[in-house]
Amino acid sequence: MPSRPQAAPDAQQQARLIARAKQGDEAAISQLYRCYAPGIYGYLASRVGDTALADDLTSEVFVRALEGLPGFQDRGIPFSAWLYRIAHDRMVDHFRRQARRPTTALQEARLPATAGVDQVVETRLRMAQLGKAMEGLTEEQHQVILLRFVAGFKLREVAYVMDKSTAAVKMLQLRALARLRQTVAQTD
Repeated sequence: MPSRPQAAPDAQQQARLIARAKQGDEAAISQLYRCYAPGIYGYLASRVGDTALADDLTSEVFVRALEGLPGFQDRGIPFSAWLYRIAHDRMVDHFRRQARRPTTALQEARLPATAGVDQVVETRLRMAQLGKAMEGLTEEQHQVILLRFVAGFKLREVAYVMDKSTAAVKMLQLRALARLRQTVAQTD
């Protein structure tokens, strides 16, 4: 599992890092990995439900990214969205090879060290409830929720990763949130 993420570089720092990485600068490649691998790993782990497989897929993502880096051009979409697109493609390829649908395992919520037992129990119950509700979503709805609210992507970035229009992503998000609200309300 990748280590704790570094803060994402600002646009200028990122452009310099990418330029250096394109020239084979190992320090720049390493820094890009440390910035983005934990998020990619978390995304993949939540989709495949297997930490070892998520590790393997994360490695594949960065191998593919290194291979494709010479052709990467900044077109207004963040570098991270490009990486998530590669991650999505790797995951889809894996499941096509396995001919099975991915399962979802929500990461346990991180609670402050000062959290009381009541707060821990309440949070775990809510996470279990949300995990159960997520099972009722379609694959695309599930992916939109993860990219928007876990990875923190903007609509157009999610659209890029999923190869859909921004309007289609917005509709998927609205339907997913409505479905989640309905499912959670029925269990309360």
